[in-house]
Amino acid sequence: MAGWTGRLRLSVQTKVLLVVLTFLVLVPGVTVWIVNDSLIRQMREESRETLETAEAVFVKLLDARAANFLSRYRGFAGEARFRVTADIDDAPTMARLLHDVIANFPGEHEEFLYSTRQGGLVAGERREGAPAPAAFARAAAAITEQAYAGEAATGSLGIDGKIYHVVAVPVTNDAGELRGVLTVGVRLSAEAFRELRLPRTEMLLLIGGQIAASSFDAPERGGRVLRQVEEAEAERVRAGGGRVFAAELGDAHFLGLAGIYGGGRGQPGFRYVLLSSYEPRLRALGETRLALVGLGLGGILLSAGVVSWLVRRVTRPLRQLHRSVEAVGRGDFSQRIERFSNDEVGDLAQEFNRMTTNLQTSRAELERAMETVKTTQAQLIQREKLSAVGQFVAGVAHELNNPLTAVVGFSELLQTMPPGPHMNGYLERIARSALRCHKIVQSLLSFARQEPTERKLVQLQAVLEEGLEIMAYDLRTSGVTVVKEWTAGLPPILADPHQLQQVFVNLLSNARQAMEPAQREGRITLRTRVEGGRVTVEFADNGPGIRPEHLARIFDPFFTTKPVGKGTGLGLSLCYGIIQAHGGKIAVRSEPGQGATFAIDLPVAPAAAGGVVGGEAVAASAPGEAGPLRRAILVIDDEPWILDLARELLRADGYEVVTALGGQAALERLGQQAFDVIVSDWKMPGLDGVRFFEHLLATDPAAAKRVVFMTGDVVSDAFQQFLKQHELTCLAKPFAAGAFRAVVARMVKTAG
Repeated sequence: MAGWTGRLRLSVQTKVLLVVLTFLVLVPGVTVWIVNDSLIRQMREESRETLETAEAVFVKLLDARAANFLSRYRGFAGEARFRVTADIDDAPTMARLLHDVIANFPGEHEEFLYSTRQGGLVAGERREGAPAPAAFARAAAAITEQAYAGEAATGSLGIDGKIYHVVAVPVTNDAGELRGVLTVGVRLSAEAFRELRLPRTEMLLLIGGQIAASSFDAPERGGRVLRQVEEAEAERVRAGGGRVFAAELGDAHFLGLAGIYGGGRGQPGFRYVLLSSYEPRLRALGETRLALVGLGLGGILLSAGVVSWLVRRVTRPLRQLHRSVEAVGRGDFSQRIERFSNDEVGDLAQEFNRMTTNLQTSRAELERAMETVKTTQAQLIQREKLSAVGQFVAGVAHELNNPLTAVVGFSELLQTMPPGPHMNGYLERIARSALRCHKIVQSLLSFARQEPTERKLVQLQAVLEEGLEIMAYDLRTSGVTVVKEWTAGLPPILADPHQLQQVFVNLLSNARQAMEPAQREGRITLRTRVEGGRVTVEFADNGPGIRPEHLARIFDPFFTTKPVGKGTGLGLSLCYGIIQAHGGKIAVRSEPGQGATFAIDLPVAPAAAGGVVGGEAVAASAPGEAGPLRRAILVIDDEPWILDLARELLRADGYEVVTALGGQAALERLGQQAFDVIVSDWKMPGLDGVRFFEHLLATDPAAAKRVVFMTGDVVSDAFQQFLKQHELTCLAKPFAAGAFRAVVARMVKTAG
């Protein structure tokens, strides 16, 4: 027959019709299954509805009971004798009042406590067998705390194997001032439990996995039900099913529903389990099922052989297709299916093969596209930064020329003046001006450098100060005043300082450009604050503001209100992406003519993070001592004046200093003498620092470990990786004398 079906093309519909006609005898079996399934679903649905109705009634009864107690004790707390006693604020007097009160209430009212926020538990009375007042006060603390807010509160809890309704009522004096809280515990007695029990429903109340009350006559039956309830609950959680579960007790079948009453807001509450039996309907269903099975058994037996063959014939290719589809779902697009029949299923196999081929091609194209997107995104970020750098060039030139004027002027002045004490002041001004130039250049290079993302602890105000340093000239020449409203003791955040600096510079630049056309005195106010584990920084300007129709699109990529050639529309969208990646939020509020305020909200760093960075810091320690042996130091650079400076600094610490003008000269020196520490420039003509180190690593690995680099250039990613790979130190030029001497001293100490 397989050959016949291969030559004669039959549609799947024709095959299905043949199967249906052949197996009409199976109708009784299908009917039994449908009826059985329908009746079981109906029974369980009815039992489920019964349980849900019972639960709703049960909860309403408990709520009504709690509301009744609340009403009663709210009135009691408002009585004159209680308010006067509370106003006296005398513990023995309050204890006597509670003792008299408890005697006038029914036996299930077991605990009467009076407490104040300042003094805690002031007085408490209980009936025999009830928990100690202190223990009950601790258990009911969450409910009592609600009453301290001025509103009466109710709740439920379990303690010492008993379930209590708890009522907490605020007690005020005649002036309406809160004096304390009256807390009452009413035990859920056996009589109250019987009143709560609903018809055709069994009930268990649980405390900490133990039965506090049960509607079963025999305690052991309640225990068996509890074990089944725990198993059924665990299975329901694993399977991810609804709240209703099945349980058996001997030959009885139940549907159960578990819940917690009075939980939440710090209150433990107590668990309850409601059970509804569907055993009578299940027995009737069994009898019906047997009758239907008997009627259909003959037809099932007659067609069993044919069904077996046909099912194997139909399901074999479908199983193969199913396995292939699952493999595709896991990402294996190399799956191919052999065409096993000349019908729609065979066509499906061919289409499946074409689909997997297309998916393979599409995935490869998508991967290439994603790489392109990532590269383009990085280029856009760097381009935006370089665009900002271009705007700052004129300002940086001006900022450098001012301190350089002081350096040149005072240097020439010192050359023409005789030595004397007055020279110290001029020298100090030269040093401060040079450091000012260094700081300006380092800030600009740090901002423009394309750094890999690196999260570390950052002091937000230090990064803000660096951004203001970059924008200082533009802001000052535009007549913009910066007002700083810093919050003292701001905690650090975990962030990439370079990315945050880009965000801050972008916002400052936008604010300056927005205020520039107004031709009035501009003002930017920077505010920082910390609230609820979040640090907030605000940039508020007094510019023209943002139009309402633009506010919703302000962070959209390529959206800009600036004239053509003045902006790309990427700045704020990049800021948005950077802040989102840091787990923060950026928002803007503005009204036309009232300026704009950008608020950035970032999470406070975890306490376990490392050391704080932010702002430029140089670790300066005391100069090292040469020790009992005179240590030999080799200094390599292509600038003679740097060699002269290093020689003078290190000789003052007692070292033997040898200098080499370039890498080739250094190799000649190494052939004549061994050195304890080698300090080398990174970029030099001829044999540069990297190639010098590689030569040294190949010929004298021990000496290579004692190399310290220095550079006045921007450190590239490749050189950073080189330093990390060989665990080397690099000192940035210009360096402070103390920092240079400290680095050499540490290396001398390490060299031993």
